[in-house]
Amino acid sequence: MKIGILVPFTESAIDSDIGASQRRAADLYLKLKGGALAGRDVQLVYNDESSLDATINQVRIKQFLDQDHVELLFGGAGTPAAYLLRDTAEASKLVYIDTNASANALARTTAGCAPSCKSTFVFRSAPSSWQMSEPLGEWAAKNGLRDYFVVNADDAFGTESAAAFIEGLAKSGGRATGRSAVPPKSGADWPKVIAAVKAQPTKNVFAAFITDDAEGFIGAWDAAGMRTAGYTLAGPGPLADAQVLNSTKQAAVGIKTSFPWSTEVDTAENKAFVDEFKKAYKDDVTGKPLAPDGYAVEMWDAMQMLEAALTATKGDTKNTDALIAALEKVSVKSPGGDFAIDPATHSPIEDVYVREVRTSGGVLVNAIVDKVRSVKDPGQ
Repeated sequence: MKIGILVPFTESAIDSDIGASQRRAADLYLKLKGGALAGRDVQLVYNDESSLDATINQVRIKQFLDQDHVELLFGGAGTPAAYLLRDTAEASKLVYIDTNASANALARTTAGCAPSCKSTFVFRSAPSSWQMSEPLGEWAAKNGLRDYFVVNADDAFGTESAAAFIEGLAKSGGRATGRSAVPPKSGADWPKVIAAVKAQPTKNVFAAFITDDAEGFIGAWDAAGMRTAGYTLAGPGPLADAQVLNSTKQAAVGIKTSFPWSTEVDTAENKAFVDEFKKAYKDDVTGKPLAPDGYAVEMWDAMQMLEAALTATKGDTKNTDALIAALEKVSVKSPGGDFAIDPATHSPIEDVYVREVRTSGGVLVNAIVDKVRSVKDPGQ
């Protein structure tokens, strides 16, 4: 069985941290299973995702079908690639599991199918933008943090995350006092962005950025002395993912995020996952055992849900209807806790943790401060 995985993993690719981490997780999961899932030998076929040129992704996805003859599609670090994979899955009648892109439309019926149409063939192991940020908005307002200034990347992840957070705030009596958007992956003038935040009076700030943008925002935030000036910072999980923390170090302390996992989840499944990952991989710079990150968990969950479905179909992927039915019934123990697929949206139903960056044992971790149970996307 060949699985085509489109993620950015070469050093020259933008957001390569996402793809490199997901590749490690998929390779490790398969290795621990002896190279087979549900009795079938599996080959993972990787292609490098481009966030700049859709035509490159179209060529690489076509290669999956015409040259590699894959039976399933995984990946989509960014929303544009995920939409292309969605279209390919629909046209080719292959199952596609989105392993990172948080675009809400992948799991929802949208008016006029803009920007995309929901597809029977599309599932996701990763949370939607709504699932990552709406619960944090509700939690913040319930805990007395009612007014927020919102700043986000001007892309699908940033705008959807900001809208979801504002929605959550409003449900618990909170509000956004202002909002600004920053062109994504643009090498923004981060000191200028932070100066604009500091020039307005609201002390609580929600920021939706990933990878290099998150690092740039947090670095400028720290340099401007925002924490000392009484400002607090919150955002969806990727704002303070492990690779961001490795770069920003103590500048990230105190940031609150929401995500369906943390290294600090106290379960046997998570301990085994973290331990196996550290045994398998070392940090390229320090040589120390490499801890997994949120991107790795998303791919791990994709492999788990696929294995569970294949077990139900006795390894059969040709009967697509049976495979889809099996995926809709998936319920597994993820490193993040109970993980199930919502048959209405094909999105995960899982706990979302409210986390705070703290130092523990000499390293930075996303310590768990609260949990919102069984969060599912509101799509139909």
